[in-house]
Amino acid sequence: MKKAIVWIGICLAIFVGVGVVMSQNAARTKSDNEKVVADHTVERGTLKVTVVENGTIEAVKSVELKSRVTGRVAQLLVDEGDVVKAGDLIAVIDPQETQLKVQQDQAQLRGAQSQVDRASLEISQRRLTARAAYSQAEERVKQLQLELKSQPVLTRALIAEAESAVNTAIAEKDRLVKSAQPSQRVSTETALQEAKSNYDNAVRDLNRQTELEAKGYVSKKAVEDSQLNVDNARSRRASAQESLDRLAAAQVVELKKADEQIAQARASLSRAKANAIQDRTKQMEFRSALDALASARANLQDPAILAKGRDQNQASIDQLRSILSDSERQLRETEIRAPFGGIVTKKGIEIGELATGLSSFSSGSTIVKIEDRTTMRVTLNMNEIDVARIKNEMPAVVEVDALPSEKFSGRVQKISPASNEAAPGSADAVVRYKVEILLDAGSPTLRSGMSAKCKLDVINRKDVVLVPLDYLTKKGEDSYITLLNPDAKAKEKTIEKKVVLGAQSGSQAEVVSGIKNGEKIVKPTFTGPKRKGFMGGPEDGGS
Repeated sequence: MKKAIVWIGICLAIFVGVGVVMSQNAARTKSDNEKVVADHTVERGTLKVTVVENGTIEAVKSVELKSRVTGRVAQLLVDEGDVVKAGDLIAVIDPQETQLKVQQDQAQLRGAQSQVDRASLEISQRRLTARAAYSQAEERVKQLQLELKSQPVLTRALIAEAESAVNTAIAEKDRLVKSAQPSQRVSTETALQEAKSNYDNAVRDLNRQTELEAKGYVSKKAVEDSQLNVDNARSRRASAQESLDRLAAAQVVELKKADEQIAQARASLSRAKANAIQDRTKQMEFRSALDALASARANLQDPAILAKGRDQNQASIDQLRSILSDSERQLRETEIRAPFGGIVTKKGIEIGELATGLSSFSSGSTIVKIEDRTTMRVTLNMNEIDVARIKNEMPAVVEVDALPSEKFSGRVQKISPASNEAAPGSADAVVRYKVEILLDAGSPTLRSGMSAKCKLDVINRKDVVLVPLDYLTKKGEDSYITLLNPDAKAKEKTIEKKVVLGAQSGSQAEVVSGIKNGEKIVKPTFTGPKRKGFMGGPEDGGS
């Protein structure tokens, strides 16, 4: 038994040794007989790299028509799918409320303009009065100067003048008592009665409007307008009463003044008769005349003061004119018109519904949406690697999923300068940018929202020297190509040559220099560790 085991071991050792020797001989024979063959010819061709991205078709010009005026839609003249031209009437907002606003603004503007006109007349009148008063005061000073020089002659004349002044003052008082004041009192009392009557009418109208509102026959605004009329009538009644009170006080003052004028005239008469104190009286009058002249000179500035007030009223007119202009604009904008030609793609409101106007507090109600489909574009969300390789005006081929038999051409119109913000909670970690492709021509078959595939040739080099990437060797920053060694006796069958590469695709590279068209190249050998065979030696065909 032991002998059998020994013989089996000896036989196994002999078998293994023979196998090792045969394997080494076979490998040596293969190495000696192996020939290196240039299996690829360098050729010129086209290097093309295409970026493909999916997007959505939309119209370049698209607008949601909204009203700047709040109101009910009185007319809606289009429906979805209708074709409209620029300026076509789309809808009409009920203009009644806006028309009332325009009329109110016009009335306020007329009232303000009337005040300015009145102020202008008053300024003109005050300017003439002030100049006349100044001239009179100046003449009075000159006159007193002459009188002071010719006192003896003037004394008698002054006595006569004083007597005449007394008579005139008495006559003036009689005129006030018998004619002027009764006439003024009657006129003012009549105005007061009219103001009271207007107030009573306004109160009755307010009560009537309140009852009609409670029944739903009139709007709340009509009640508010009636209340405003009552307030205005009350104000005018109070003003008329105040005018009557002021007139009574003024008439008392006028009578008192008339009495004073009579007393002054009588005093002047006494002074005229008292020749002993005449010189002194003249001096006092002269000084008084000088003071009156100074006062008249100061009063010349009154028209300028009034002009400032008129300028303030003019500013109010400008403001009211601006308000009226805005109201008239709103009235014009009750007619909603198409800003450009296109097709109605959406209708957001119906006749009779309330359209909310655009304001700082509201985005407004969309009446219709219009698209101009003569110019269409495709919006893409492109990853950062592809975006870095495209440029504006780069041509693109657009294929629409819904229209497989048609192809469209376009160009890159816009590349977003910033990446899109990822949605909260999104798992997409790819950085993307918005890119717009403008179609060269529209088509009646295209619709907004259709899915489209865009193809862009980011690299398209024609008639360049090309080599496959797996025939290149990379050493640091340099690239090399493998050629047959022209020296057949040399130990090294191949040599490496440095080349300068240009653009690259996924399988080929452009050779700028280092190799020419038609040259034969060799695929570089594998330089990694050799694989072991079953018997421990190198495996046949390992690379």
